[in-house]
Amino acid sequence: MPSRAPSLDRPLTATEIAEVDAVTAALATVVAAGPPPAIGGYLRVRSAGRTRTLLLGSRTVAGAVLDWRTAPLAEVFFRQRAGDDYELEIDDRTVTGLVLARGRVRVVGGALVELTTEDAILAREGDGWRARAIPTRARPAATSAGKAEVVLDAEQRRAVELPATTSLVVDGEAGVGKTLVALHRIAWLQAQSERRLRVLVLVPTPGLRQLCRQLIDRLGLERVEVAVVDEWLLARGRAAFAGLPERLADDAEAQVIRLKRHPAVRGVLPDLIARPKSRDDGERKWSRARRDLLHLWGDRPRLEAIVAAARGALPPLAIALTTAHTRGQFESTTEEAHRHVDADRLVALDGRALDDGTPTARAGTIDAEDVPVLFAIAALRDRPKDREALAALPRYDHVVVDEAQLIAPMELAAIGGAIGRGGAITLAGDHRQDTDDSSWFAGWPAAMAEVGVERYEAITLMTTYRSVPAITAFARGLAAARGTATPIAPGDALWAGAFASELDQVAEIAAVIDAARAEDRGLTIAILGRNAAHARRLHRDLTRGLDVTLVERGAFPFAPGVIVTAIAEISGLEFDAVVIPDLTPEFYPAQTDAARALYVAATRARTWLWLTTVGEWSPLVAAP
Repeated sequence: MPSRAPSLDRPLTATEIAEVDAVTAALATVVAAGPPPAIGGYLRVRSAGRTRTLLLGSRTVAGAVLDWRTAPLAEVFFRQRAGDDYELEIDDRTVTGLVLARGRVRVVGGALVELTTEDAILAREGDGWRARAIPTRARPAATSAGKAEVVLDAEQRRAVELPATTSLVVDGEAGVGKTLVALHRIAWLQAQSERRLRVLVLVPTPGLRQLCRQLIDRLGLERVEVAVVDEWLLARGRAAFAGLPERLADDAEAQVIRLKRHPAVRGVLPDLIARPKSRDDGERKWSRARRDLLHLWGDRPRLEAIVAAARGALPPLAIALTTAHTRGQFESTTEEAHRHVDADRLVALDGRALDDGTPTARAGTIDAEDVPVLFAIAALRDRPKDREALAALPRYDHVVVDEAQLIAPMELAAIGGAIGRGGAITLAGDHRQDTDDSSWFAGWPAAMAEVGVERYEAITLMTTYRSVPAITAFARGLAAARGTATPIAPGDALWAGAFASELDQVAEIAAVIDAARAEDRGLTIAILGRNAAHARRLHRDLTRGLDVTLVERGAFPFAPGVIVTAIAEISGLEFDAVVIPDLTPEFYPAQTDAARALYVAATRARTWLWLTTVGEWSPLVAAP
């Protein structure tokens, strides 16, 4: 991280020597008792007339080491400073005390080599110790981006003002205003029309739905439907196909989802609809749509044909996983097996269905990925009854699909069926942000072919308005990298820091962000996990020293504060500051999907980006 530290290189004071001696003695006691846990901090307190020096580490050692993640007293290390009183509720009793000192430590081979107090860094040099200044760092600054009146540039205006019957691809890197252009195009089309247009805006995540809804309201637009793609397709599928389950499965393995979204599925559909009519009495209880799904996903030869046609893109394992998943979905639920029992007795004490949390939890469910396939089957079968049902579905004068690179081919085809006569579609997106390896994005011409549009205008926006130059340059380096590490050039807007332990990383993040928020309560700060599990772990750890909100399923507050969320949640969003912890080979290996995820995460930041790791850096970046 960049520093502007005053010159300080001096011998230790008597007080600092006492600190080093106290921590060294505590460490020696722990080492003598056996292999110590990983140590990252210390806390000296006075409580009930007794002074204790406690270490903070990866596990508890009675009377000597506090588990920094779980010990109640360890929270004092993060939340209080030297001289502060503390009060804790522990096991129905109140514990009070005074913080005498606290700091972070670095231990090598069981020996103390560095101690960071609140005033200085004390480092061993040969047989002695020297004191250095703690670097002073630039703070993230709030920005007026997104708050000032929007003025479109010439290229954005050209995209907005295309004729109403012209379909559009608006492409460009993060921050060029693709979403803004798509929504302003709706406003322009409505202003030019002599009637009220019916418009649909589809997005991949709940968070982006919230943002689009806010922007649409600010523009004063009416009759604009905003929906998450999966939810909209499910609702449309249930309106078109009788007998679909009400419950959605939430436990499909990644390879099952990748198989169901692959365009090679189309190759087996003619054989599927040509199959002889089943005489199995057990199947007659299901609707035609469910029987189609059973004979598609439950038929091993058909799945083998899909995997073969994918030419290595799908592993053979996907076949067994898909058949097992399907088998579970077509089992009878407890409610079905006990229809003779009063319905009010078929509910658990907590109000949940009896199958929830059991091996039969997926019984009687459907996957979101099933619905586009049902539309493809209906188009092939072309029965009068199906045509009638499809004709009754809503049609739109204009459809916008934001972050369209995340939408799979058959999903795009189903969306194209919603375009009304004389209507058009706008696809907005960025191939650099194709972070979903199950979307099978094949470029904009292929995407437009899927929605059924032959002629369209393609405009690539070139000017980015979101991030400051240092962040933009780093992100462009990630996008342009071809198997090489992207250099990190630290400055006031771009930080990078490697930490010796997770405790060290959490303590520094909490301290820096807390100080930044103390100076400016208007900041929006996002701490981004590689996936949902990583985000939950970061939230658990950071709450030791920081007031932070975990955001899942798109429940963004869109207000000043600090949030932790997964990268998959943030498509189309932006924040004043972004922290990307654990930029390690484990979370960010040298793979295309990891590089794209890092690009998306980095480009969410307006004025300040902080990259951190514990130990080794990801091969995607070249550390400063």
